[in-house]
Amino acid sequence: MRNVIAIVVVVLAVAPATVRADQFDYLAPGFSQEIYTGPLVGGPGMAWTAGGNLLTRNGSTIIEYSPTQNATYQGAPTPATPIHGAIANHVIPGLSSTGYGLAKGADGYIYTPTAAGLERFSATFAGSAQLLPGTAGGQGYGVTTLPDGRIAYVAGSFTNEVHVYNPSNGLDSLIYTAPSLIDDIEASATGAIALALQPISALTIISNTGSVINSMTGLAHHPDGLAFGDGVSANWLYSNNNDGSITQYQLGPGYSGTPVITDIALQTLPSGKAYGDLAAVGPDCAFYVTQFENGGLNGSTAGTGTHWDNGVTTNEASIVRIAAVGSDGSEICGFGVSPEPSSIVLLGMGALAMLRRKRQ
Repeated sequence: MRNVIAIVVVVLAVAPATVRADQFDYLAPGFSQEIYTGPLVGGPGMAWTAGGNLLTRNGSTIIEYSPTQNATYQGAPTPATPIHGAIANHVIPGLSSTGYGLAKGADGYIYTPTAAGLERFSATFAGSAQLLPGTAGGQGYGVTTLPDGRIAYVAGSFTNEVHVYNPSNGLDSLIYTAPSLIDDIEASATGAIALALQPISALTIISNTGSVINSMTGLAHHPDGLAFGDGVSANWLYSNNNDGSITQYQLGPGYSGTPVITDIALQTLPSGKAYGDLAAVGPDCAFYVTQFENGGLNGSTAGTGTHWDNGVTTNEASIVRIAAVGSDGSEICGFGVSPEPSSIVLLGMGALAMLRRKRQ
């Protein structure tokens, strides 16, 4: 083994130097990262097809991405960044151009909050979008699917109301009004709902009837995109923050208690910090976090969007995939997954049975 190591060292010493600038120059052990796609067009909301293809929204158009790396970007100087490029643009008739969030429902529809109210369209992109009667309009940020198939979303003139829509009977209920704008929301496997009170640097976890389970205020970051953990970390919460960081909140049973707070990802490069926005967990149990340029808001750096693999930083947006990895380096299910109909997802070299839920 020592001889092998010596040979490798010699080769590395004489090989041409390559440049790589991961989006997060600090990432805690137990996680991996890759730029999944970019430059991102449109808003930060995400959902997935039944076949596992990522979807994002650009106004009334839904962009579908390749499940494999089919393109590269920023190839000079080398190395280029391999990406999952767009393979289709689906124009949805009747879909409001307002709003950002997306969530795959248990009924096969894609739900999105808009200024007019909650809308849905077929996950096969057939037909027109439907505006759901009795639902509330708003900025169109957070939306998530509860384990029982109901849709929780953020609405109201101040974007601080949590509504729950029941697809089975068409009833819509206001269950909670927050003291601040709510940017993202995320449902857990037990039906609790986490709220990112982004302007006031706070997180609140409520039941699906609106009672407060936990409230975390005075946080060091402005939380935005959210995810619950999975398995042994099922009571933990993760936030994609506006200042180019990702934070882990280790809570007690039932999301109780004072959290143990750890930053698992940071951007400390001289080229600056991207603005972390909405996030989602894919059917592969990975945490997909959007990275934008937003004029230096909330600790981000003006002009900074993505740190590409060739060492170049631009103001362009991207989606970064954060996966949990085991002691052998293979991917494990570290984030809660959605109630989508897919049942098996290939992870690395093995297959992992799907377990739980996820959002947006």
